[in-house]
Amino acid sequence: MRTKAPSLLFEIGVEEVPSPYFAQAEASISAKAPMLLAECGYQFDELEVFSTPRRFVIHARNFRSLAFQADEKSGPLKEQCYVDGQPTPALLGFLKGVKKKESDIYFKEGPRGPRVCVKVKKERKPLRYFFETLPAQIEFPKLMRWESSRYAFTRPIRWTFAFVGSKMQKYKMADVQSSNFTWGHRFLSPKRMKVLNSDLEAFEQLLFKHGVILKLEARINKIKSFLKGFHNDNEELIQTVAHLVENPFPVSGTFEKGYLKLPAAILTTCMSKNQKIFACYDSSGRLENRFLAVLNGPRKKVREIAQNYGSVLRSRLEDAQFFFHEDQKTKLASKVEKLKEMIFLGSLGSYWDKTKRLEAMVSFLGRESHLSPDTIRDATRAAYLAKADLVTHLVYEFPELQGTTGYEYARIEGEKMQVARAVVGHYFPTNLSQNFHELKKRLNVEGALVGLADRMDLLVGASSLGIELSGSQDPYGLRRAAGGMVKILRAHPLRISLSGLIRASCQEYGTLISKRVQEIEKQLIPFFKERIVFELQVKPGSKEFEVLQGIFASGFDDISNVYERFDHLSKELSERSFLRACKVMERTGNILKGVKEKINERVEPSLFEDSLERTLFDLLNKEESIIKGLIKERRYGTAVKRYGDVFYQPIHDFFDRVLVNAEDPKMRNNRQALVKKINSLCSAEVADLSYVTNV
Repeated sequence: MRTKAPSLLFEIGVEEVPSPYFAQAEASISAKAPMLLAECGYQFDELEVFSTPRRFVIHARNFRSLAFQADEKSGPLKEQCYVDGQPTPALLGFLKGVKKKESDIYFKEGPRGPRVCVKVKKERKPLRYFFETLPAQIEFPKLMRWESSRYAFTRPIRWTFAFVGSKMQKYKMADVQSSNFTWGHRFLSPKRMKVLNSDLEAFEQLLFKHGVILKLEARINKIKSFLKGFHNDNEELIQTVAHLVENPFPVSGTFEKGYLKLPAAILTTCMSKNQKIFACYDSSGRLENRFLAVLNGPRKKVREIAQNYGSVLRSRLEDAQFFFHEDQKTKLASKVEKLKEMIFLGSLGSYWDKTKRLEAMVSFLGRESHLSPDTIRDATRAAYLAKADLVTHLVYEFPELQGTTGYEYARIEGEKMQVARAVVGHYFPTNLSQNFHELKKRLNVEGALVGLADRMDLLVGASSLGIELSGSQDPYGLRRAAGGMVKILRAHPLRISLSGLIRASCQEYGTLISKRVQEIEKQLIPFFKERIVFELQVKPGSKEFEVLQGIFASGFDDISNVYERFDHLSKELSERSFLRACKVMERTGNILKGVKEKINERVEPSLFEDSLERTLFDLLNKEESIIKGLIKERRYGTAVKRYGDVFYQPIHDFFDRVLVNAEDPKMRNNRQALVKKINSLCSAEVADLSYVTNV
């Protein structure tokens, strides 16, 4: 029986990190840590990521060295390796370069025929490379530099340690040298404690003893227990608050009942957005004049703290009430003209110009999605009103109420409920960690259309100005905009051409932008691919990631269809028929990779010389309409499995007996055309499954 390997425990201690940063950071750690550890020659059974406002903790169970890893080095073609049975200078030179013997070689089929190959030991990096490299690859909305080396992280790093079993690891991060110490709660136990090893349970208990609850789930459950009598299940706020505290502690208070006359959305937003406090509802869902605040650890003078929270809330509600009444002296629609006074993005006109573009784009999207005239009409009206609340007194004083204010005023003024919901909904999702099922419940299709148009308008405008769309910093919210679009299209699978949407947006900008449409398209499309990978949470190196890359290769223009194909194919990953399809595409794809001349579209049966050519051609003619029919019905998994079962053995027999790259150019091109037709039968519209490795 194999002895279980020790675990890895790694902590990065920092100044308090803003709550919205954690979802993206944890996802990037989960994605990048396995790859970096593999570069160092290590594997594990399970990787866990924990965080509190002051720390990121990575734990890898059963942490051990990878078995011998080899890279494949390819050399000359087989025909260039031997003359009269003797190795040629080309072969001997290759072997000398890779420090291998003739007995180490093997031959592998390639586009131009068999080629000599050898396995060479893969170079491994020292483990300290992982500790020193991972922090720089964690994704945050904003970074800071605080010490002389100009090291960049979201907040200053104050301590760090790492253990593999009982062995302390030595490395340096910014100006901080690794040690064997961690720190307790900033107020309850502000002192450092010694860590002995990588035992996660012991570390968790050590932190708990010093006022820190390490696991987010435990902090969330504690907050939920405080809320039992408050009938408030605001998951987004619960998550936010759980990321703000290392040890939740409840304080409840009250405010004057008169403020309950304010619309509930405005009142609760004043509580949740600024003070991060929870509103209280009765059992029938009506607001009460009570609230719950969650502090970072137990405190004395709880009554005084509650009064302070109530005083701040009272001040905000008094202002909100005044501005709410002032704004209602004129209609929301009458405020749209004032948007001419608000600049959008430098040279890209005003928010009134943007509103006109949104109306046109929403109408375009509705038609492209074949939605009803009523839906398009309501969505266009919502686009007209979407930004009007930016010039209200309420939003000027409380920017976090944009959208919510527009919804309330539209509702009060008698706009259709679909329109009012779309006015606030076009800002959804407010964070990219929101589940797309939950988003669908909150966001109507009219709001989805306005939200897509709004975000694309921003992305195209920013791209035309040369604003960088990548990197860890995102001051214009471009990554969030693209991420919001791909999440909306997952919640509402509208069949929209991405390139068509980009072109339409450019057209609406007209002479305001001078950059060519093709340049903007070239810049934006890879950005959307990256956001889809993030939305699906697929890890590089996984089969799901490889399938997604194959889907991208087959067609990416319809994002909703990308999700649909991924959902179908990811369910078939372990199916024998699916793996056979991967092999068929791999072998046919390898033959086509090295072809430089144009391959004929039509296969000419009169050029067949081998019976297997005719057999394969007849099989293709028989199956083509069936498989294409399944694809048209969007039964992608069924289509791929049938493709694998039908062509797996025949294509292997064909390659074993027939030389595709024959000397005769007509015969060669005809055989390549046959191979291409078989390859493209599924790769053209479903996925190029040659991206799936190790099948």
